[in-house]
Amino acid sequence: MDLHCEMILDEYKENLKTYAKIEELVSKELNRYVKDFGVVVNSVETRIKTLESLTGKLEIKGSKYSTIRDITDIVGGRIVTFYSDQVDKFAAKIESNFIIDWDNSIDKRKMHNIDQFGYMSLHYICTIPKEMYEDPNDPNINEFKFEIQLRSILQHTWASIHHDTGYKNDIEVPKEYLRALNRLSGLLELADDAFCNIRNGLDDYRRRVKQVVKNGKFDDVELNGDSFNAYIENGGFETLNHRISTINNMEIEKVSLREFLKVFKSLQFKTLKDLDQFVRNYSDLAYDFAVRQFSGKDLDIITSATGPLTLSVVYILSKDMGEVVVKILLDTIYGKRKSNVHMAHTLTSIGKSMGLVVTDDENAQ
Repeated sequence: MDLHCEMILDEYKENLKTYAKIEELVSKELNRYVKDFGVVVNSVETRIKTLESLTGKLEIKGSKYSTIRDITDIVGGRIVTFYSDQVDKFAAKIESNFIIDWDNSIDKRKMHNIDQFGYMSLHYICTIPKEMYEDPNDPNINEFKFEIQLRSILQHTWASIHHDTGYKNDIEVPKEYLRALNRLSGLLELADDAFCNIRNGLDDYRRRVKQVVKNGKFDDVELNGDSFNAYIENGGFETLNHRISTINNMEIEKVSLREFLKVFKSLQFKTLKDLDQFVRNYSDLAYDFAVRQFSGKDLDIITSATGPLTLSVVYILSKDMGEVVVKILLDTIYGKRKSNVHMAHTLTSIGKSMGLVVTDDENAQ
């Protein structure tokens, strides 16, 4: 390595604290954008180029750079989204919060030709604006450039494959492999678009289901994860839970009711109408059951699962399914544990005292 490159490496070492601060600021901003949008992404990454990596870069093209300031990827940040249409949302945030060097930033999505393979991503060359952070003792904070990449997870997959082949462009690739790579690139791009379309379709379906449930039109709504969540959000079990809570003036702690979907589907409820009629038809019986279960007990809190659990228990016992099925219900909701055997027996005994149990399990055996 020549003296010029050695001097650039010395500049790099002298400014490591500045690079660390830039990385900290970039990481904070990128993670804030993810939180602001309320979306789940594949990853948010930041890094400082290592001395070894920088040395390798300078050995190949060190003459290209006059000073360390000419190297714009010492600090790098990256957001990898699950969907390609999310890239533009984050791009807008970056453009409005960082100073962009437009001459050196690249939108590889616009460079992607049908007869070329390559990966599509958005590369910004940025600097930290003084409005975001300023340190009079370290003006380099606002002068050193860094890179932010935005891409979808499939674009990231292609970039990794592209890198792993060891080829920089399609001119270097042997012809017998170029066609296969082009086809693969096209398939990934089609998949990227397809996932966006599916996601948009599901979002639209969920909005329609929520509106239908809100309007109380349950007849033709299939009982599934989306419709069940909408039913819960619209207070499907709240009335019963509040009635039960008045027994001992108990508080209600909200918990996930996700496992009850399995229970209700196993009970052959196929639509929200089936579920809603079940709740309406068995709520009074479930309340009477809860009175026997909780009255006189030193209990000041129940969970939001109490209502649907009690409904399920009285339904199972009134249909003469027995203590064994009550235990299966408890195993489904709480996971398999020894205490479920005792609880199932206790709940079945309450059912017997109410005349819900038609057949005695022991005699039936």
